Amino acid sequence: MFGSRCRSRGWPHPSPEQDPPPMNHTKLVVATAGTLALLGAVIFGGQLANPAPTTTKQATDRASASVGGTLRIGVTSAEPAYYKADGVTKGFDYEMARGVADQMGTEPEFVEMELNKLFPALKAGKIDMIGAQVTKTTDLERDFDFSAPYFETYVSFLVPNNSTIHTRGDVHGKTIAVVAGTIQERYLQDQYQQVDIVKAPDAAAAVEMIGRGEADVFCSGAPYVESIIKRAPIALNEPIRYRAKQAPIGFVIRSGDPRKEQIDAAIEDMIRSGEWLKIKTTYFEPDPLAEMFQEKGA
Repeated sequence: MFGSRCRSRGWPHPSPEQDPPPMNHTKLVVATAGTLALLGAVIFGGQLANPAPTTTKQATDRASASVGGTLRIGVTSAEPAYYKADGVTKGFDYEMARGVADQMGTEPEFVEMELNKLFPALKAGKIDMIGAQVTKTTDLERDFDFSAPYFETYVSFLVPNNSTIHTRGDVHGKTIAVVAGTIQERYLQDQYQQVDIVKAPDAAAAVEMIGRGEADVFCSGAPYVESIIKRAPIALNEPIRYRAKQAPIGFVIRSGDPRKEQIDAAIEDMIRSGEWLKIKTTYFEPDPLAEMFQEKGA
């Protein structure tokens, strides 16, 4: 899984329906850039802010009941999905997870950890659900169940201010930095021709690579762009942003967890009641609604 609201820096051309042909000459290069400190939180808008429930830094093995008990939700501290401002917890995924827990009659407990630790913790039963802007993929579906979608994946390309990259076609033949293991890495491999992909351990290291001239562009998840630009040591802008096709975001639960139906029903109710749209507008006002949410009356 945030005041002023997140503002878009313009939409790309062509449209999302005009994805480039499958990649056939992509080269992967493992970056050796040193890991910097994680990017700090930036306050966006929090008109739905509530006092945070108890948050633990490490998951516990305490069992949670399905009704009347605790729903342990694994999160990463990343704005605007989940973050704290002035001692208050905020975020799109935070608000959505709280709404789901409330409708299930459970108490939410947010467990903060690094992204690469969330899935082992879920498998081990240390958390019950992951709420961290996780895109549904075939690989993940082999090991976990996904809830009904509560958002879709938006892709952003960040470049230095003097860059000649202005459209999606301009990235061909360029070197693109990406955070290793993210959906953006896989998406680039599938969708872009003749690009070199260099992998960085985190967003700060990817930005450093652009500053050193080791990469021309940084492909990131759109929700985190404002924070990255504000904290970057070099001047960046976002010339390209679009919704990735067939890339829904959902809560991740253990395979076969019987609470999936309750979680799905809670998401459906939040969308139809208008609560989802209220939360979405708070944190992602510029992003247009995907058809799947329009069809549900959002």
